[in-house]
Parts: sequence; C-alpha cells; structure tokens
Amino acid sequence: MANTAEAPTLALPVDDQVLVRLHALACFSCGAASRPLIPAGHVYTGDGDGGRYGWPVVACPEHVGDEPSRADQP
Repeated sequence: MANTAEAPTLALPVDDQVLVRLHALACFSCGAASRPLIPAGHVYTGDGDGGRYGWPVVACPEHVGDEPSRADQP
C-alpha cells in the first residue's frame, strides 16, 4: 500500500480526471480504470477550514506499491 500519510494536500478545485481518481474509480498514479484496482492508501484535500479531508484511493497492480510522485499533481 502506498504511504500517502505525509503527502501534500491537494488544492481545490480539481479537474474531472483528478476527481475520478479521488473517488477511487481510477488508478491514482496512471488513471487507468479498466484494470483491477487495489486499495492504495489516502490522499487529502483541504476541508475549507484549515483541516484536511481524506480520500481513499486505488491503484492498478502495476502501481499499487508506488507512492504518488506528487500528491498535488496526480
């Protein structure tokens, strides 16, 4: 599972491709949606009050062990 606990907070608003990844409908690393998807930790967005909101993300088998290179640019 990717270690995303210390990943930077994503800035909102995000585009449609990022939103699909935040909803765990595509691999967080490559965006693939047609492969099997495996839980891969969490990424965070701001909650509007200075806190963070966690999103459970998934990865394809090729990227399940990868950490997002930059969580603010998935």
